[in-house]
Amino acid sequence: MKQRATAPKGFTLIELMLVILIIAILSGGSISAYLTFNKSQSTGNDARNFAAEVYRVRTLAASLQYPTGCSSLKGYNLQSTSINNELTGLTLTVDCDPADVTNATTEILKSSVFAQAFNLTFLPGSGYLRSGADTIVTITNKSDAQVSKTVTVGAYGVVTGN
Repeated sequence: MKQRATAPKGFTLIELMLVILIIAILSGGSISAYLTFNKSQSTGNDARNFAAEVYRVRTLAASLQYPTGCSSLKGYNLQSTSINNELTGLTLTVDCDPADVTNATTEILKSSVFAQAFNLTFLPGSGYLRSGADTIVTITNKSDAQVSKTVTVGAYGVVTGN
């Protein structure tokens, strides 16, 4: 009985190239999604750090914390400040007599910037905003302006974000 020759078992070059192409497309999409997710998380962390700082300053004002040398407290002021030509810092100034007390500027945002300058003043005793109106602060990712978070500082000092 004569045996027939059988084709070798395996994949053809075209099949291998198609599989590699499909893997490349899927991994490219997943890497892109991961990078977008990472930017969103970094911006979210910066927004949470900003909200925590706002709560800290509001609490200082509401609990009537007088800095050394201050005899009459008029309010706590939190202002956005440019560091290295980027709006990433905050400066805390205590409005009091006989002279205002200004603390060193702190870089609060690491991977984001404030979209616009702002100035928040919290009234002593209540912690309410002096302006009497909500203030919306937008925080935008440095490398992708489409990734942003909004933090709203309410007139009564309540901080909310998206």
